[in-house]
Amino acid sequence: FRKPYKENFKRTDPESIVLSEEQQKAFDGISKLCEDKKGSTALLFGVTGSGKTQVFLKLVDSVIDSGKGVIVMVPEISLTPQTLSLFGERYGNRIAVFHSAMSQGQRMDEWKRVKNGQAVVAIGTRSAVFAPMDNIGLIVMDEEQEHTYKSEQSPRFHARNVAKFRVNYHNALLLLASATPSMESYFAAENGKYGRHKLTNRYGGAQLPDVTTVDMKSEIFSGNSGCISRRLADELD
Repeated sequence: FRKPYKENFKRTDPESIVLSEEQQKAFDGISKLCEDKKGSTALLFGVTGSGKTQVFLKLVDSVIDSGKGVIVMVPEISLTPQTLSLFGERYGNRIAVFHSAMSQGQRMDEWKRVKNGQAVVAIGTRSAVFAPMDNIGLIVMDEEQEHTYKSEQSPRFHARNVAKFRVNYHNALLLLASATPSMESYFAAENGKYGRHKLTNRYGGAQLPDVTTVDMKSEIFSGNSGCISRRLADELD
């Protein structure tokens, strides 16, 4: 098979993931939805650096152990290598990748590896949602609010809608992960349509930076017609 990546990942015994109390609570809630086998959707809403990846990595472990496949989507091709490295070190050559920078031959070979069961984790951009898995247990959409999950070319589709259809068909779970979820997903979670799990603490006790909002109209009225506020210019200096 023609591989779209240079690394030859070797499967090792992955280290067990140790979660914080808050992460464990989110994992237990999401895991229960996954075990219900009702084609559910859950929103993992966590601040930047709260360890959302650790939560869904442990979830991926449990789904694979149950003999089912997993699809993990990222919004940009630039994020694919780091995600590939993360999953490759954990699952070895049982991963497949899908994105638009691959050749047709590479796409076909990765498609075959998923179809025949050699790859149990499909990673990629929105096209990964069509990975030919016969027994899906989990679909993860990281940074689910990004507009790149929506295809503007024919056939037009939104990866989130396709993912919902597939988890309903396979009685699986769709996990939407974001620090800034889309209005639609947040509204659905607030109204009980989606499972809602929140992470409010940054991993390792790290602190979020202070944020100051500057009214740029007042900057214009005071004589600053540039795109950088005087406050920002002072801080940069």
